[in-house]
Amino acid sequence: MKHRFGQGIVWVLLLLAVAVIGFSQENKEKKEEPVIALVGATLIDGTGAAPAANMTVLIQGQKIKAIGSSTKVQVPPGAQRIDAVGKWILPGFIDCHIHTGYPFDNDQYFTDTNSLATLRSLHMLDIYLRSGVTAVRDVGSIVESMQALLAAQAYGYIDSLRLFACGDLITVTGGHGDGLRGVRTADGPWEWRKAVREMQKAGFGHIKISPTFTLEEAQAAVDEAKTLGLRITAHGGGLSDTTPTTMTRIAVQAGVQCIEHLNEMEDDVLDLMAQKGVYNVPTMAVYRELYKANATPSVLVEKRHWTQSMHETLFKKARERKILMGIGTDGVGGFMKLYPGLYFTELKYFVELGASPMETIVAATKNGAIILGKEDELGTVEAGKLADLQVVSGDPLKSFDVLGKPEIVIIGGRVHRF
Repeated sequence: MKHRFGQGIVWVLLLLAVAVIGFSQENKEKKEEPVIALVGATLIDGTGAAPAANMTVLIQGQKIKAIGSSTKVQVPPGAQRIDAVGKWILPGFIDCHIHTGYPFDNDQYFTDTNSLATLRSLHMLDIYLRSGVTAVRDVGSIVESMQALLAAQAYGYIDSLRLFACGDLITVTGGHGDGLRGVRTADGPWEWRKAVREMQKAGFGHIKISPTFTLEEAQAAVDEAKTLGLRITAHGGGLSDTTPTTMTRIAVQAGVQCIEHLNEMEDDVLDLMAQKGVYNVPTMAVYRELYKANATPSVLVEKRHWTQSMHETLFKKARERKILMGIGTDGVGGFMKLYPGLYFTELKYFVELGASPMETIVAATKNGAIILGKEDELGTVEAGKLADLQVVSGDPLKSFDVLGKPEIVIIGGRVHRF
């Protein structure tokens, strides 16, 4: 009996050993994901550091494995080697303010459907992917469309860029956007809390609020968003602002993390933004297009004396205060036809207003990731971060004209060649 018992123990131990070896081998195989090597390029990593020539970027799975001089970083055997000599590598760009589902003209708005809006959003994402933009924050589109796109990405039905969606923009009855699709109204602090909860339940990680709100309403939304771990931004002033202006002030006082646009506001509000570390997405280029087309509401131009120089002055003041700014476009209606060029027009506008080319690239990459709350994963080309980057044919610090037509875009290790 003892002999048989001993044999049984031996067999159990052997089976356990085989299982452990098999498990270890399986784990090893899982860890050894394919490697992609971009070799010989000049790297602008998005941190603001000077360009580094003759660099190799190793990507394994979804993440960047290693970065260094091509003379020092060894390309592993079997890696997919991409010759990037004479090319430039940058992080993928981020658009922090877009409405991907908005119709291309106002007439279409009245015959639109959720299905068509979803396909239009997908079309916009594809246009951007081909332009070197690898992430967008949609700050107000139809809930069903945004849910469908996020689910399709999760299931692998579509291969596109990273979408960060707010779902419905939240405003008050009669406030900015009331009556439009992709907008939800709420009145009073508890309704504002409920609206935020509904967007979180619908699967969104970002919230956008819009005037005309009270301090109590804005504070309720901010408190609820932060309790639920959501990012929250606010439309800054505009047509629904009061006279004298108070909406941006209220939003900043309430604790939002970001202000959209640079609309009419006092210097002390900019001071408060700087003090509290509130970010800004100025959307300068689309305002210039609005003024050119005489599409700015007459009450703003004639009674409140808005001009493009007002926005430009605010940009310069925000920059002087070192308010962190990201790139956003906000082209809706007929201005949707300006995509994808509108994004790169915004980059050039930053430079026109005093930002250096490198500072502007940082705004389009690192700053965008900070605004999204994803600075640990996105925005810069660094080891350990997600492999979201682009390869362009010329030096963007000499001219932004080389941007918008990348030869290669990589998103999470997925290579797209154009």
